[in-house]
Amino acid sequence: MKITKIFVVAVSVLLTQLLWAESSPVPMLEKVSSEILDTLKENKPNLKKNHKIIYAAVERYLLPAVDVNGMSRSVLGREAWNKASAADKQEFTRVFTELIIRTYASPLAQYTDETVKFLPQRGPVDGRFTRVNSVIIRTSGQNIPLSYSLVAKGNSWKIYDLSVEGVSLLQSFHSQFGQILQTSSMKDLIAQMRKNSEKAGLS
Repeated sequence: MKITKIFVVAVSVLLTQLLWAESSPVPMLEKVSSEILDTLKENKPNLKKNHKIIYAAVERYLLPAVDVNGMSRSVLGREAWNKASAADKQEFTRVFTELIIRTYASPLAQYTDETVKFLPQRGPVDGRFTRVNSVIIRTSGQNIPLSYSLVAKGNSWKIYDLSVEGVSLLQSFHSQFGQILQTSSMKDLIAQMRKNSEKAGLS
């Protein structure tokens, strides 16, 4: 009986790994990218005057693929997250979501018929975590590397980090938030984040 249980567990693990190996997140990311760029192309004459078009496209197409709650906990850090009240956690997540939108939208703010090329993944997708690299190809100026770190949740992949030109969103903001919280409260941090979002026209 014990050997049978071990065999069943081993087969289950193998099948799970095979399932992930056959489920690449690249088609999902390509679809998201295509939908955002199509929106920018349709509204190209108005983009420079109205960046909210870009923000709205990112919110509509990208955010459903993002593990917003997981990113919020990670970027704040376990200790700070556990100390925060339920209301502060909810407000931090809301304001941090706006920060995600702004960070992703920033390279697209000067849209001039850019395209996105997704690079082949190295090695099999055989676990809960993977990374997909892409390049925003610009008609003028330097191309922009954009990488996605993803985690498997249920039957889908969710983005838990973005790296623009090699700079991790999570690591960058985790460091910034940590420095602020050394001398200020959680409410002060949220107020500062909200102020920055208002300057960017996101609130």
